[in-house]
Amino acid sequence: MMKSSFLQFFLLGLLLLNSASCNSKNDTAKPSTTDSPSQKPVSEKPKILQAETKKTDNFAEIFQSLPKEWIMLTQENEKYIIYIPCDYQNQSIVLNKNGKYTLEHAIGQDAYYFEIKDIKKQGNRYTFELYEENAEKQNIQYTLDIKDNNQAIWGVYDGERKITNILTTDARFESRYKTVEEPPCLE
Repeated sequence: MMKSSFLQFFLLGLLLLNSASCNSKNDTAKPSTTDSPSQKPVSEKPKILQAETKKTDNFAEIFQSLPKEWIMLTQENEKYIIYIPCDYQNQSIVLNKNGKYTLEHAIGQDAYYFEIKDIKKQGNRYTFELYEENAEKQNIQYTLDIKDNNQAIWGVYDGERKITNILTTDARFESRYKTVEEPPCLE
């Protein structure tokens, strides 16, 4: 018992000594905020950590500005159509806010639901960082490149690997495109 408490005090002493020496080293490395009135105070957290834990400042504003429903287009000859296969529905991407900000990607009879962690905007390109609770891989990203003609290309990424591009139109302009429905599939 005596050895155990001696060891505990010894380790505690080392920890306190190490902590005190670290604090004095840090004090000399900190820039003084009184040197120049134009000098900004140094942030306590590294910028990398702030970006990972904090949403973009204008996240809600960016989300609000975007069209909420996108319908996939298919090129037929020289024109684009809305094509509905015999045993599926057309693909669509829907942005929602019901308590949480979400992105739903419907592919035929299947749908994938993601919580939007962040949206970054660069010009007409939006990057969505997504979270799917039940996914094996949690690093999912969608990009949205909006064109001038109410069309957009959604890019789907799994980590660093691009899975697909989907040409879409803002659902408010769906009536501008011919809808072609394939006859029912015969089994």
